[in-house]
Amino acid sequence: MIENYKGWDITLNWDNKDYLVGGSNEKFFYNQKEKWMGVHLDGKKIYGSSLKEIRHIIDYPSLHAK
Repeated sequence: MIENYKGWDITLNWDNKDYLVGGSNEKFFYNQKEKWMGVHLDGKKIYGSSLKEIRHIIDYPSLHAK
């Protein structure tokens, strides 16, 4: 874990290949640019290309809704 930010554990994801993550109703495709991962205490995950982007997603989730 790199840091804990507002209940999110933020880590650097070292997986270099593209992968598919499935949710309950939607599937999201994350590419190599999304190296950072935030995991909330309830298990929700978010991905971003930088630590700054992860913090922005946490602070302004409505701007990043898919």
